[in-house]
Amino acid sequence: MTLLPILLPEGFTTKVSVNDKLTAGQIIAEKSQKGIEEVIHVSQIFAISPKHMAKTLRKNLGDSVSKGDVLAVKKGRLGLGAKKIISEFSGTIIRIDEENGDVLIHTGSKDKNLITLISPVDGTVDFCNNDKIVVKTDKETLVAEKAVGEEARGQLFVIEDKDIDFSEVPKEVAKKIVLGGKFEKGSIFKALGLGALGVIGVEIRESDFEDLEEKGIKSPVFQIEEKDFLKLAKHKKGQVYLDPENKSIVVL
Repeated sequence: MTLLPILLPEGFTTKVSVNDKLTAGQIIAEKSQKGIEEVIHVSQIFAISPKHMAKTLRKNLGDSVSKGDVLAVKKGRLGLGAKKIISEFSGTIIRIDEENGDVLIHTGSKDKNLITLISPVDGTVDFCNNDKIVVKTDKETLVAEKAVGEEARGQLFVIEDKDIDFSEVPKEVAKKIVLGGKFEKGSIFKALGLGALGVIGVEIRESDFEDLEEKGIKSPVFQIEEKDFLKLAKHKKGQVYLDPENKSIVVL
């Protein structure tokens, strides 16, 4: 049995107690709020300077936005090959951040939205308070040295080569979580660009982690020890769950 700590974000209240039996997907904490703020990284998506963002916007501060609306357009050379940003959310533009090149959309309505936190595994609640819930589970759990991004789960795809060259990242990583040795930044971005759900590596530079955080990359990227690589590699093609906030990797 292993102990899996799950940190509770601010404002969440627990829905379970010590010794409760849990099943994967069960709600363990929840939070009510009036909508949320979604950040659209316009300058990052268009690869332009933040000071040029305003010229691309098709919506203004205070405008209502519906899912599917065009938020911004970047014209191509000679007026050809224009690139558009389509809103994935409905709401109201509450801020245009020209310093960082972002647009903030407040979603939801006057009605409160319920945000839930679920257990990733079957198990038993071993500890519970306002800060965290600890789940006792028979699933193998590993703790990473570093982690960024948001949680994800998927099939494990193992790249055997220790040094992973940009050209060696195959298209088969799509919709999988990639496990490898040494990842350069270019290899990480190629894997995510091909549709990988996440990346786990033994060697990833600190500066690359900082760059991932600055760019607001949502796909999880983990750094683990060599001994944990060997443990995970045994579960090739198995399912894993990545929880960056707790730096946890759970073999499902």
